Amino acid sequence: MHNSALGYINGFAITPPGRYYDKGYRELFAEVALKALEAAGNPDIKAIYVASALSELTGEQLAIGNVLRDYAGLRNIPSIRIENGDGSGGFAIMTALNHLASAGNGCMLVVGVDKPHEVISLKQNKYASYLLDSDYEAYFGATPVALAAIMAKQYMRSYEYKYEDLATWAIKMHERGAKNPYAYFKRAAKLKDVLDSELVADPLRLYDVSPFVDGAAALVLCSKPNPNDLAIGVINYGFGASNSYFASRNDYTVLSSVVEAAKAVGPLENFNGVVSVHDTYSIFGVLALEALGLCKRGSALRLLNEGYFDQGGRVMVNLDGGLKAVGNSMGASGVYQMAGVVMQLRGDKPFNGLNAESAMVEDMVGVDQESVVFTLRVVK
Repeated sequence: MHNSALGYINGFAITPPGRYYDKGYRELFAEVALKALEAAGNPDIKAIYVASALSELTGEQLAIGNVLRDYAGLRNIPSIRIENGDGSGGFAIMTALNHLASAGNGCMLVVGVDKPHEVISLKQNKYASYLLDSDYEAYFGATPVALAAIMAKQYMRSYEYKYEDLATWAIKMHERGAKNPYAYFKRAAKLKDVLDSELVADPLRLYDVSPFVDGAAALVLCSKPNPNDLAIGVINYGFGASNSYFASRNDYTVLSSVVEAAKAVGPLENFNGVVSVHDTYSIFGVLALEALGLCKRGSALRLLNEGYFDQGGRVMVNLDGGLKAVGNSMGASGVYQMAGVVMQLRGDKPFNGLNAESAMVEDMVGVDQESVVFTLRVVK
């Protein structure tokens, strides 16, 4: 069955997300790249894919792949930077898989790295607005969280939910993050904590927003599995797009790009395993579950509150705490997501005894501009 996968994740490494004032892009990249290569048995690498959304803004560096690989001692290996906003990581993995297919044999190194905390929060939020249409949205003050708030308000009104229902997402993510040594937020939250937190964009509160973090994550993708480790293969992927201009969309209660990506993967309603969704805002996590076909439209919050997506269920969502607890490392976030589900499939601490054999990862650009969905499996 080894030829049934598009590629195998033969090694991975992540830095605990945080605020790295003592490390730059170079140090973070080298740390995870070299650890991932060592875990994979130090194979020959045909190319390095660097996912970074902010390198020229917070690192003042273009063509950053050349600088990073040279610093890490990975000389004479071609590097390609992938920039697609906070979906850069997922699209870098997709591009590396395509390269792997065309090469027919060998390995690719994918590294996501970003440092939002090189600048003050005012600039962080300004840079986040660059995910929108700069001329027709960001210029007039629109921000991703404001658009997410519109989606949350329409969803709750359409399906008769209260904010307390939506608050369950943050509560569950913090509960899971408290058990994850690689989470940025390791503190559980109660409903009162969420309700008392600052209103960011009505109805979304501070606990509905994933925090910006510095970090790096790396994967070694190979055409053949590592004979000395559990074989985890990327079985399929699909990607899709929505209207870039928010006001031109017909329905704010659906993530159209995720729907299209899920269609490209194939029917997912019978999926059984672990799922990682790109919850930059709590409403995005909820809508992603419906867009992936894992539940009917309008039912995700009810099922979430009933424990349907908890550990031990048929569909287990964001067991690491998601971006809400792990943190939003922008261009690196999709690589963190992939590394997270690999840890879950392997049963690494804190996921001991999980015994999951299938996984799904959904990574999204901005406010439903584009999305990519991967399915993975333990290949025996």
